[in-house]
Amino acid sequence: MILGLGRKKTLIDRKPPEPPHFLAAEDLFVQKAKKEIYLKRIYTVSEETPGFGPVIMSPGICTNANLFRVDTSGGCLSLDHDRSFANLLASRGFDVYLYHPGYSDRVHNRYVSRHCPESIYYQKRYRVPPVYSYGDLINVEVPAVIDFVRAHSGCRAISWIGYSLGGMVAYSYLAKYSANPVKNLVTIASPMALNQILFRFIPFVNFASRILGFEEDALLGNLSQNLVPLTRGIRALPDWFVRFNLISPYLFNPLNISNATVKTMLGNIIEPMPRELQKFFSRFIQTGYSSQEKITNYLNRLRRLRKTRKNFLFFYGTGDVVATPESVFLAREMIAPHDPDNLVGIPSAGHLDIIVGKNSMEQVWKPVLEWLLARQ
Repeated sequence: MILGLGRKKTLIDRKPPEPPHFLAAEDLFVQKAKKEIYLKRIYTVSEETPGFGPVIMSPGICTNANLFRVDTSGGCLSLDHDRSFANLLASRGFDVYLYHPGYSDRVHNRYVSRHCPESIYYQKRYRVPPVYSYGDLINVEVPAVIDFVRAHSGCRAISWIGYSLGGMVAYSYLAKYSANPVKNLVTIASPMALNQILFRFIPFVNFASRILGFEEDALLGNLSQNLVPLTRGIRALPDWFVRFNLISPYLFNPLNISNATVKTMLGNIIEPMPRELQKFFSRFIQTGYSSQEKITNYLNRLRRLRKTRKNFLFFYGTGDVVATPESVFLAREMIAPHDPDNLVGIPSAGHLDIIVGKNSMEQVWKPVLEWLLARQ
């Protein structure tokens, strides 16, 4: 019997909270400019855990926010432990909001369209708008998400954790909106601009995602959250191929990530990049800003953040060839160069394994938790 097809199975996020962490999940939808933005809230209902403020977690290019639910064993979505980044924060009392950007095609079609009647896309095939680009993220989604989380949580100030693109959009948001409620910003492998190397692999990511999407189209409405399309094909991949191939060293350190995690990334996390978003970054890498005036204004606005009471923490992987250490250094130099403790290098980490690698909990997740707790 194929799990999820033979009999009805309770969705992971709808099971009753279990000890010792009593974690629960909630589906939330933000309406803005005729768009709907999907958030997943993870929180504890334990009365013995002190409550802290809201934390928005934003994923990187070609990934959805389930990235932060990948656990130390390579599994995903479970709420019965504190061994994923999102669960760890929630189990200690933070109100975690996972932000699935509008390009998260697979999350919408696997889960939202099948299980969320409150969504405008319920029982519909979600398709990313063909003109979706960086402006949608900065001008519409990020401000709308922040405003919504403030209202929903009842807190005036919020914390933002961004991985890769998730940190880059925070840089742009802070530069554009001088008066904003972001108190704490943590960026992980978030450069000032992405390396051209990444875009050499985007066609492969998009191809794989589209193949998965064909199966999702055919089975729309029949699959549960617990069944990953094409899992049989993914599981059949040889372990050596999953980690040790010509592409993998550019994306992660093969020795610092498990086979199970890579397969989870393929099965649950990767998202196709919309064509216009891809064009935007390709043009930016090739030509930079359209004028000297624009880049000067952008950098000046970032420098003004030095005079605010905001807190910043930057992580980089010493082996990251996508978000190179030098580009993360530049972000820190522009925004908060005078704090000697706000720049953390993770030895031998590549772009992907810095966030879901074998050492991520000890080297990234727990330090972020302690840093946030010290600033409550």
